[in-house]
Amino acid sequence: MKRWMVVLILGFAVYAAGILMYFGWADIYSLPPEMLGTNVDPETFMSPDQIQRAEALSRVRSIVYFIETPLQLILMVLLVGISIRFRKTVERLTRRRVLQLGLFVLLFLSLVYALMLPFDYLMLLVERHYGVSNVATGTWLTDRAKNLGIEWVTSSLLFLGLLAIMRRSPRRWWVWVWMLSIPLLLFVQFIQPVIIEPLYNEFIPLREGPLKKELLRLAAESGISSENIYEVNMSERTNQLNAYVSGIGSNARVVLWDTTLEKLEPREILVVMAHEMGHYAERHIFWGSGFGLLLSFGLVWAGSRFYEVLIRNWGTSRGLSGPGDLAALPLLLAVVSLFTLLVTPLNNTASRLMEVRADRYAMRLTGDGAAAASAFQKLAATNLSPVTQPRLLQLFLGTHPTIEKRIRYFNQYKDTSAP
Repeated sequence: MKRWMVVLILGFAVYAAGILMYFGWADIYSLPPEMLGTNVDPETFMSPDQIQRAEALSRVRSIVYFIETPLQLILMVLLVGISIRFRKTVERLTRRRVLQLGLFVLLFLSLVYALMLPFDYLMLLVERHYGVSNVATGTWLTDRAKNLGIEWVTSSLLFLGLLAIMRRSPRRWWVWVWMLSIPLLLFVQFIQPVIIEPLYNEFIPLREGPLKKELLRLAAESGISSENIYEVNMSERTNQLNAYVSGIGSNARVVLWDTTLEKLEPREILVVMAHEMGHYAERHIFWGSGFGLLLSFGLVWAGSRFYEVLIRNWGTSRGLSGPGDLAALPLLLAVVSLFTLLVTPLNNTASRLMEVRADRYAMRLTGDGAAAASAFQKLAATNLSPVTQPRLLQLFLGTHPTIEKRIRYFNQYKDTSAP
């Protein structure tokens, strides 16, 4: 075995052991002493079994994330040899470059999906064990097949465009890639609610009733059309609660999971939806996309330089002809994943700021802090979410403030609008 592989394996083993020790046994979910016994303390609204399961599930998810993420990067590097064999195979099958690229991407993605399928299925079993997932195995496999199909089409088109840009502008291809990513991102966000999301779930206008009238009143105050509020049948896949904002322009919409409708009281639902309306009214999708695009300018430049150096100093000795080689796709994906991971804490910080603003918007719109606190207590209990998280988790997985911080904020408001 080559020395670099030995060093890589030993380094990963030490890292994995550290992750297992920290997330497996460290005391990372304790509340500040002054919060004990308050409505932030899970012992006041969750059973001992729920608290234990929430912390156990969070530990498992954290271990899987922090081990699987670098493992995928290593896997991409190790797949270069197989990728070269795939490239030679498709070159023998056809001389047309477009067909070569499409077949190569299909072979490569199918291999990656096959390698990751056992790990993904193991996590499905874990989530079923803890009661947060109820998706049927057939539905789960169908979703994976749809994911593969969508990734195959989109990755083929993106890789085809990237190779064409590299050939036309070998020195400044990264600038063109970044510029073209702007309209591409906007296009994907525009079609996502009406083309991509309906492939997985059924979306219907919010059901009639007193709750809808109240929600439409809040929507009118937020400048949202009644045609832009939907519910989705997530109960076929999960027992968890959620609501979200999706799309831009005429396709922008606020979506409420049917599980949320079933398990929260009307006042609680109004506050949850007021939060989502805050995202819509304050155009957080645009702000988030804008921040991401500004950040990506530096990332694309740095990533392109690193990718070219990696190909020149490591890839060519292993059979890659250059940055535009089909077989270099694993290295390209590894570089993209690595640099995306490096800025994840920045993206999560921006996301948490927008979540704070949406919470403030919800309080301005409803003033019902009691219902908001109650809703997040139920969310913690149903989703098996610990109310607090260690700093490391907040950096890499914390797209939202902790439930502790959110309930403490809602406690500042008294109900002035509830019937």
